[in-house]
Amino acid sequence: MTAGGLCLLFAASCAVTESDHHHQMKTEAVSPGMATGARQALDLAPAVQEALKLTMREHLEALQAIVAALAQEDYQKAAAVAHEDLGFPKHHQAMQREQGAPFPPKYQELAMAHHQVAEDLAQAIPSRDMKKILPQLERTMKACVACHQAYKL
Repeated sequence: MTAGGLCLLFAASCAVTESDHHHQMKTEAVSPGMATGARQALDLAPAVQEALKLTMREHLEALQAIVAALAQEDYQKAAAVAHEDLGFPKHHQAMQREQGAPFPPKYQELAMAHHQVAEDLAQAIPSRDMKKILPQLERTMKACVACHQAYKL
Protein backbone atom coordinates (compact mmCIF):
# COMPACT_ATOMS: atom_id res chain seq x y z
CA MET A 1 0.00 0.00 0.00
CA THR A 2 1.24 3.46 -0.82
CA ALA A 3 1.68 6.30 1.65
CA GLY A 4 -1.32 8.03 0.08
CA GLY A 5 -3.38 4.90 0.53
CA LEU A 6 -2.48 4.69 4.20
CA CYS A 7 -3.37 8.33 4.75
CA LEU A 8 -6.69 7.81 2.95
CA LEU A 9 -7.37 4.75 5.13
CA PHE A 10 -6.78 6.75 8.29
CA ALA A 11 -8.75 9.78 7.10
CA ALA A 12 -11.71 7.58 6.21
CA SER A 13 -11.62 5.91 9.62
CA CYS A 14 -11.59 9.27 11.39
CA ALA A 15 -14.39 10.67 9.25
CA VAL A 16 -16.90 8.47 11.04
CA THR A 17 -18.06 10.62 13.93
CA GLU A 18 -19.00 9.29 17.34
CA SER A 19 -22.69 9.90 16.67
CA ASP A 20 -22.47 8.10 13.34
CA HIS A 21 -20.20 5.20 14.16
CA HIS A 22 -22.43 3.53 16.73
CA HIS A 23 -25.04 2.82 14.07
CA GLN A 24 -22.80 2.49 11.01
CA MET A 25 -20.34 -0.10 12.32
CA LYS A 26 -21.02 -3.30 14.17
CA THR A 27 -18.19 -5.37 15.57
CA GLU A 28 -18.18 -8.82 17.08
CA ALA A 29 -16.59 -7.41 20.24
CA VAL A 30 -19.86 -5.69 21.17
CA SER A 31 -22.42 -7.96 22.74
CA PRO A 32 -26.00 -7.87 21.37
CA GLY A 33 -27.16 -6.11 24.54
CA MET A 34 -24.80 -3.23 23.73
CA ALA A 35 -26.00 -2.73 20.17
CA THR A 36 -26.98 0.58 18.63
CA GLY A 37 -28.47 3.11 21.02
CA ALA A 38 -27.71 1.04 24.11
CA ARG A 39 -24.43 2.62 25.10
CA GLN A 40 -23.88 2.37 28.82
CA ALA A 41 -22.90 5.55 30.60
CA LEU A 42 -19.81 5.21 32.76
CA ASP A 43 -20.61 6.69 36.15
CA LEU A 44 -17.25 8.23 36.99
CA ALA A 45 -16.09 11.16 39.07
CA PRO A 46 -15.37 14.30 36.97
CA ALA A 47 -11.59 14.00 37.47
CA VAL A 48 -11.66 10.39 36.29
CA GLN A 49 -13.78 11.37 33.28
CA GLU A 50 -11.17 13.95 32.30
CA ALA A 51 -8.37 11.42 32.74
CA LEU A 52 -10.23 8.92 30.55
CA LYS A 53 -10.88 11.57 27.89
CA LEU A 54 -7.16 12.40 27.86
CA THR A 55 -6.30 8.73 27.39
CA MET A 56 -8.79 8.41 24.52
CA ARG A 57 -7.32 11.47 22.79
CA GLU A 58 -3.86 10.01 23.23
CA HIS A 59 -5.05 6.75 21.66
CA LEU A 60 -6.36 8.64 18.64
CA GLU A 61 -3.11 10.59 18.33
CA ALA A 62 -1.18 7.31 18.56
CA LEU A 63 -3.21 5.79 15.73
CA GLN A 64 -2.48 8.84 13.60
CA ALA A 65 1.23 8.65 14.46
CA ILE A 66 1.33 4.95 13.54
CA VAL A 67 -0.30 5.58 10.17
CA ALA A 68 2.05 8.51 9.52
CA ALA A 69 5.12 6.44 10.43
CA LEU A 70 3.94 3.57 8.22
CA ALA A 71 3.36 6.02 5.36
CA GLN A 72 6.99 7.13 5.78
CA GLU A 73 8.10 3.50 6.09
CA ASP A 74 9.44 4.22 9.57
CA TYR A 75 8.58 0.79 10.94
CA GLN A 76 10.66 1.20 14.09
CA LYS A 77 8.73 4.32 15.11
CA ALA A 78 5.36 2.78 14.21
CA ALA A 79 6.10 -0.31 16.32
CA ALA A 80 7.31 1.80 19.25
CA VAL A 81 4.18 3.96 19.20
CA ALA A 82 1.93 0.90 18.97
CA HIS A 83 3.60 -0.62 22.01
CA GLU A 84 4.19 2.46 24.16
CA ASP A 85 1.12 4.56 23.35
CA LEU A 86 -1.53 1.88 22.73
CA GLY A 87 -0.19 -1.27 24.36
CA PHE A 88 0.20 -2.28 27.98
CA PRO A 89 2.49 0.62 29.01
CA LYS A 90 -0.40 2.97 28.15
CA HIS A 91 -2.78 0.73 30.12
CA HIS A 92 -0.58 1.07 33.22
CA GLN A 93 -0.40 4.85 32.77
CA ALA A 94 -4.19 5.05 32.39
CA MET A 95 -4.72 2.98 35.54
CA GLN A 96 -2.60 5.44 37.50
CA ARG A 97 -4.56 8.40 36.12
CA GLU A 98 -7.91 6.79 36.90
CA GLN A 99 -6.94 6.08 40.51
CA GLY A 100 -8.83 2.80 40.91
CA ALA A 101 -12.12 4.05 39.48
CA PRO A 102 -14.90 1.43 39.39
CA PHE A 103 -15.19 0.38 35.74
CA PRO A 104 -17.66 -2.34 34.74
CA PRO A 105 -16.11 -5.77 34.06
CA LYS A 106 -17.09 -5.63 30.37
CA TYR A 107 -15.30 -2.28 30.01
CA GLN A 108 -12.19 -3.76 31.60
CA GLU A 109 -12.41 -6.73 29.22
CA LEU A 110 -12.67 -4.42 26.20
CA ALA A 111 -9.76 -2.30 27.45
CA MET A 112 -7.52 -5.33 27.91
CA ALA A 113 -8.48 -6.63 24.45
CA HIS A 114 -7.61 -3.21 22.98
CA HIS A 115 -4.17 -3.18 24.59
CA GLN A 116 -3.52 -6.77 23.50
CA VAL A 117 -4.34 -6.11 19.83
CA ALA A 118 -2.10 -3.03 20.00
CA GLU A 119 0.72 -5.26 21.25
CA ASP A 120 -0.04 -7.66 18.38
CA LEU A 121 0.20 -4.71 15.99
CA ALA A 122 3.56 -3.71 17.49
CA GLN A 123 4.79 -7.27 16.88
CA ALA A 124 3.55 -7.31 13.25
CA ILE A 125 5.05 -3.95 12.20
CA PRO A 126 8.73 -5.00 12.12
CA SER A 127 7.84 -7.55 9.41
CA ARG A 128 7.38 -4.59 7.05
CA ASP A 129 4.65 -6.69 5.40
CA MET A 130 1.56 -4.55 4.95
CA LYS A 131 -0.51 -7.70 4.41
CA LYS A 132 0.31 -8.54 8.04
CA ILE A 133 0.34 -5.01 9.41
CA LEU A 134 -2.93 -3.64 8.02
CA PRO A 135 -5.15 -6.44 9.41
CA GLN A 136 -3.57 -5.84 12.83
CA LEU A 137 -4.12 -2.09 12.49
CA GLU A 138 -7.74 -2.78 11.56
CA ARG A 139 -8.16 -5.05 14.62
CA THR A 140 -6.69 -2.32 16.80
CA MET A 141 -9.08 0.30 15.46
CA LYS A 142 -11.98 -2.17 15.74
CA ALA A 143 -11.15 -2.61 19.43
CA CYS A 144 -11.41 1.17 19.90
CA VAL A 145 -14.73 1.29 18.08
CA ALA A 146 -16.13 -1.63 20.09
CA CYS A 147 -15.55 0.19 23.37
CA HIS A 148 -17.00 3.46 22.06
CA GLN A 149 -20.06 1.55 20.81
CA ALA A 150 -20.59 0.04 24.23
CA TYR A 151 -19.82 2.98 26.57
CA LYS A 152 -20.19 6.73 26.85
CA LEU A 153 -19.29 9.39 29.38
